[in-house]
Amino acid sequence: MPVPRASETGPVRRPTEPAPAAQPATAETVAYRADLAWPLTTDRLTLRPVAPDDAEAFLGWRSRTDVVRYMYQPPWDRATAEAKLRTWSSAPFEDVGDVLVLAVELDGDVVGEAMLKWAAGPRQAEVGYALHPDVGGRGLATEAARATLRLAFATYGFHRVYARIDEENVASVRVVERLGMRQEARLVESDLRDGVWSTELVYAILDREHLRPDSISPR
Repeated sequence: MPVPRASETGPVRRPTEPAPAAQPATAETVAYRADLAWPLTTDRLTLRPVAPDDAEAFLGWRSRTDVVRYMYQPPWDRATAEAKLRTWSSAPFEDVGDVLVLAVELDGDVVGEAMLKWAAGPRQAEVGYALHPDVGGRGLATEAARATLRLAFATYGFHRVYARIDEENVASVRVVERLGMRQEARLVESDLRDGVWSTELVYAILDREHLRPDSISPR
């Protein structure tokens, strides 16, 4: 799936750990499931599940090397964009390993993406996001990520949400810090990006910490 590893102009990077096999529904997993009334709205943005015809918009940032370098993925071409959006638009979000990909709209135009990945472990999830560089610097990534955290905690009942960020992705670090997420780990030279060792930061927040007054910073 998309981006876990987040940023104003390029998302968080894709998780590399293998997803466990889907488990049968239990009292533990049923709490995650909910029928949603889409779209989600914020002061400036609209978030909704992606559709196949979002491929052209996604190609606008996913084809750029300055965005995808922090996703640890090659730039997309049109065929890749169309295939990915077809897959994501029909993907379930019901069990470990599933990913919910949202289109982020500003004034009716799709300008970015947000994602929620159902991670291994009890009530764990990973957040990711990416916005087109043309709309960077306006706090929109923070606004989109904040809405995605609200979805994770208030709707799906996750207990902990984390983000994995390349240490050099400074804009993304600022986003998660504005959201009140704390740094839990610094994995020194744990992966390769463009043939060079990179260091990963792990930020997280718990359900009881979410929207706590001292956890929120201005966008």
